[in-house]
Amino acid sequence: MAARPPSPPRPKSAIPPSVSKQADESAPLLGASQEPGASYDSNSGHDETNKSSRHYNLAGLSQRSFWILICSMLTSVFLAAFDGTIVSTLLGPISSSFKATNLASWLGTSYLLSVCCFTPIYGRLCNIIGRQASMLLALGLFSIGNIGCGFAPNMGVLIAARAISGMGGGGLQSVGSTIFSDLVPVSHRGLFQGYGNIVFGLGTGLGAPLGGFINDALGWRWAFFIQLPIMLTAIFLIFWKVRYKIETDEEPSKVETPREKLARVDFLGSLTLAGFVGAALVAVSLPTSSTEDFYKWTDPLVLGLFATSFVLLICFIFVEKKAAEPVLPLELLTSRTPISVAINNFLLSIIAFSVIYSVPLYFTAVILMSPTSAGQHLIPNSFCAASSSLIVGMVVKRTHRYYWLTFSLGILGVLGSISLASWKDQVPEWMLWINVAPLTFAAGGVSTATIVALIADVGRENVAIATSLSYVFRTTGQVLGVALSGALTQSILTKELNSRITGPDASELIKHIRQSSQSVRDLPPNLQIIAQQSYASGLHAVFVTTIVTSVLAVIVALGMREVKMDGLPKNQDQEGEEV
Repeated sequence: MAARPPSPPRPKSAIPPSVSKQADESAPLLGASQEPGASYDSNSGHDETNKSSRHYNLAGLSQRSFWILICSMLTSVFLAAFDGTIVSTLLGPISSSFKATNLASWLGTSYLLSVCCFTPIYGRLCNIIGRQASMLLALGLFSIGNIGCGFAPNMGVLIAARAISGMGGGGLQSVGSTIFSDLVPVSHRGLFQGYGNIVFGLGTGLGAPLGGFINDALGWRWAFFIQLPIMLTAIFLIFWKVRYKIETDEEPSKVETPREKLARVDFLGSLTLAGFVGAALVAVSLPTSSTEDFYKWTDPLVLGLFATSFVLLICFIFVEKKAAEPVLPLELLTSRTPISVAINNFLLSIIAFSVIYSVPLYFTAVILMSPTSAGQHLIPNSFCAASSSLIVGMVVKRTHRYYWLTFSLGILGVLGSISLASWKDQVPEWMLWINVAPLTFAAGGVSTATIVALIADVGRENVAIATSLSYVFRTTGQVLGVALSGALTQSILTKELNSRITGPDASELIKHIRQSSQSVRDLPPNLQIIAQQSYASGLHAVFVTTIVTSVLAVIVALGMREVKMDGLPKNQDQEGEEV
């Protein structure tokens, strides 16, 4: 066989290589001294001559082992999506059973806050305790939280249990994404992201109807218990198959004891990171999570949380400068592509979750659709979200390029935002079916292309930490997208209603309209029109803001650097035999 000429080296990343050199799944795939010709092998024992069992996976697994491992990751993705949707569907029955409807929003908020705080920690854990142990830890916390939800005696315990679930939920997505990046070349990474998004869409689609059925047939507690078989399946598959090994050119280091591994964890950095992110998000959530106006932005508690967040941020920066293995290397935040991808993903999440929560509200409060009809109008949106990642992954696999593809999809997103902002209180029926689709397609495609850009730029030795950085920016954007879009809608809605409704019972009526969009359908005709127009004004402001955010996302994405993937070393981007 003719020798393959050496490929041009990948541009050097500004991120320092990891100090971990262990030859297992916790080690960098491309160590600092590793040559482009380094080979990969699995612990299954097959050799180089068995070409029929080798394909494009970088760990050199057999096809059967490779796809079982992929299915274990997809099971975890399904679980995260299914759980989030089923819980959001049952907020009403759950909060009503405890007579705590005013706390219902905290079931979702506590989960997302926990995800935001703990997602970045998993990036460093992947390099210290390994991919398998990190994934099992995430699944363990997620399972404990769900069991706690099923047995919760009151709303406070239930909210705390959801926070524990969030500690694991952040790892399910970030560690799973890291393992995908371990297994396939960067040119195939977008394609496998598409597979994951399709499974995520399936979990989201099944969560809502099954949640309602389980509640009616067995009670809401069984919505948590019924997830246990899926969790156990995922734990078994991960324990069985996440065991790939990677050869390095360096002498294997001594096996570390659990105490030595524990000593490498940046606990102080993790604590200050979780503290400053959590304090900031709670400060934002308190004034925006309820229509009761319990907290104002100038409330001493809210201001104190913002001040605490700032102090902890300064402490975090100081700690990370001194840490031997920082949980989030500061160099990552000063490198061109990683910071561009992180901010772009942050803005995309704000856009996506603003739209996800605002469009259904527009359908029910302005157009006066039933919840069933509103859900049907979102079917094209779900299809675009699931298919865009797969299509973008196929394009990147064929062209080995992503920069101008990302820019083009960003422009499509801006056009989609403009079409949403054209909605007033009267909209043609056909626009209600298709206007959301371009924005959703663009968001799904850009999120896939930017993951490819991130991995191609930082190199595989930093993929775990870089992926966690991306996901923490995404989840933070999700929280802010829901909170800020809701706050803007309620602010303008309240202003419009106060100017149009007067009389002795005006305050109670306005409060009723703000708290329940469904109540608009039952109002007298004159009040119904006022409520529709007021909701339309508030939601129009959200859609206009989405245009501005979409433009900013496009501008930020221009800061990425395109790495020519056909110039990467063979073991980073090889086609191999087809599966």
